[in-house]
Amino acid sequence: MQISKIGSINKLKFIADFLRPHTKRAYLVGGSVRDFLLGLELKDFDIEVYDISPKKFDDLMQKLGANGYGKSFFVYKFQNYDLALARTENKNAPGHTGFEVKPCDDEALAAKRRDFTLNALMINIFTYELLDFYKGLDDLKSGILRHINDESFMEDSLRVLRAIQFISRFKFSLAPQSFTLMKNMDISDLSEDRINAELYKFFKGEHLDLAYKTLCELNLEKKLFGVEFKDENFLYLLQNARKFVKDEALFLYLYLNYFGIKEAFCRKSKLKKALLHKATQPFFKEDVSDLKLLKVASLMPLKSWLGLWDKKRIERAKNLGVYEDKFVSQIRADDFIKQGYCGKMLGLKLEEERERELRAYLKGLKCTIS
Repeated sequence: MQISKIGSINKLKFIADFLRPHTKRAYLVGGSVRDFLLGLELKDFDIEVYDISPKKFDDLMQKLGANGYGKSFFVYKFQNYDLALARTENKNAPGHTGFEVKPCDDEALAAKRRDFTLNALMINIFTYELLDFYKGLDDLKSGILRHINDESFMEDSLRVLRAIQFISRFKFSLAPQSFTLMKNMDISDLSEDRINAELYKFFKGEHLDLAYKTLCELNLEKKLFGVEFKDENFLYLLQNARKFVKDEALFLYLYLNYFGIKEAFCRKSKLKKALLHKATQPFFKEDVSDLKLLKVASLMPLKSWLGLWDKKRIERAKNLGVYEDKFVSQIRADDFIKQGYCGKMLGLKLEEERERELRAYLKGLKCTIS
């Protein structure tokens, strides 16, 4: 099967022209193929190369200006290309990096090392031929994550978390046999940094509710977040809030505040500080008054508030005139300092006057509307 439309991608043509004098077997692989077939824009290109010796490949990469990384087997990075010789991996030590890596001359064998069938698809960058050894195209069309091989899959526990972020990003579902396998896998060998890298991808997904439900079913919640909850109402909130709030901090904001674990989690977490900071925004589980909305708006425009998670709250923010711009108070501390206020008394006085100002603003709005 040929995927001729891929020939129109200029960045792929560039690397094909560079490699053409040296091999007839170079493939776009992994997530690059998956994303292309899903109709997504390709920002990165994973290229797997055959029929070139490691020494010659290194020379070519030096000529290209690519930088090599990795310990036992170099992968080369050039702009938004990842280029590597085809390889196999065999587990020889604990941990995510404990693999023996060897060059490989067989496309089917090289593809077998990948996690899921839909990530094992390959497209020849010269002929545009699609290679599908494990029925990955059928699984991609059906939206199913199906592992390729029990033994090799279980050698890398990071693949369990990759499944979670794929579900969040693409709305995939787990094949029953893959679900059973993952439920019996231990991710304790993964470092916090490796775990967090996958969580960041999970947080960016459109289908947070499906991914969270799956990680709970896989008994991962306590390992990832230190606690364990079962609340269908939270799933409903997560699903609906994502329709209105696209920020990657939404999951943490809802999860930590809804279950009341924000302070304890933030103290020990090594997640990005920017995400944890957003999780500290004001939170109201139930309906929120106009006065409280204005208080939030005095901190930020409400369009930036993660709590603006439904149509009703958005409409109210716009009606209050604080959706695009924050509420700017005219109350100044200097005025009260001159009157002799200081310390705690000054803080209380400012709080009192600013609330009075907000109430006056609301009263004025009602008069204007009527």
